[in-house]
Amino acid sequence: MKMKRIMSLLLALMLMASVLSGCAKKEEPAVVEQPQKVKTPAPTPAPEEKEELDPAAVILEHTTAYMNNIPANSNMIPVKDAMALIEDNPDALFLVDIRAKEDYDKGHLPGAVNIPFGTIGKNLDKLPNNKQIILYCYSGQTSGQAVAAIKLLGFNALSYQGGMNFGWKTLELSEDTLETTENPLPEGKTPNLSEEEQVLWDAVVAYFEEGKNYIEKPETLNELIADNPASIYVLDIRGKDDYEKGHIEGAENIGFKEVGQNLDKLPKNRPVYITCYSGQTAAQILMMLRLNGYNAYSISRGMAGWTGAELPVVTN
Repeated sequence: MKMKRIMSLLLALMLMASVLSGCAKKEEPAVVEQPQKVKTPAPTPAPEEKEELDPAAVILEHTTAYMNNIPANSNMIPVKDAMALIEDNPDALFLVDIRAKEDYDKGHLPGAVNIPFGTIGKNLDKLPNNKQIILYCYSGQTSGQAVAAIKLLGFNALSYQGGMNFGWKTLELSEDTLETTENPLPEGKTPNLSEEEQVLWDAVVAYFEEGKNYIEKPETLNELIADNPASIYVLDIRGKDDYEKGHIEGAENIGFKEVGQNLDKLPKNRPVYITCYSGQTAAQILMMLRLNGYNAYSISRGMAGWTGAELPVVTN
């Protein structure tokens, strides 16, 4: 009896303990804070290295394009057409006399300014971009060089065909049609040039700083051919038919529009003498070759000068 009472008491205590434990507040599991991910900033891309400009490559590209695209008129304007423009619409033109000042002062085309050949590089900033530029000299050869140079820089330029000696004089106009009063040069404007344009600009300036026109007399070339023909290279840029009718002994024929595609045929280790019909187209090729490092010359008045001096030609 006593044992039963004890057992009952134990059961009652166990029941009460289970009830109390069930009512107790459950502890929530501890929250473990996750470490925050630190965002690594994306690496700043390194600035792209600007490819360094190769001046020689720039000059080669632009001069080759020039030679490949010389128009049928060879960038020359017949004197009659030029005089008509001067009379009809002088304000649309910018005339440049590149002869020596003393010859300019004796008489020049109406409205023309004087920029002697050797000073062209220093006066490029005075040339207008919005007018037709016409340059003239004595025979058209130095103006041919000048036209090629400034057209390479983007100016709209033509050479007065035959110059004053072989162009204007054929019109048989009186001296009264020329001016003797100096026309002032306009103010220069600093050009806004790209990197490539600056390369071309600097090359042209450097060319004219030398002050040489690289025009040789036919007699000088004839003597060189007689003394040592292997020491020079003669380039005839006329049409094939005219070349075959008669050319300078040893001359190679490459038409003027094909010279740019055949530069690899021209030597850089000996002088290159260029001839055409009157020397004016040869002057443009001379300019382009000189800018590319060739020791180039043009023959005074071309084949007209050669035959005029009664020098020999061959047909084989």
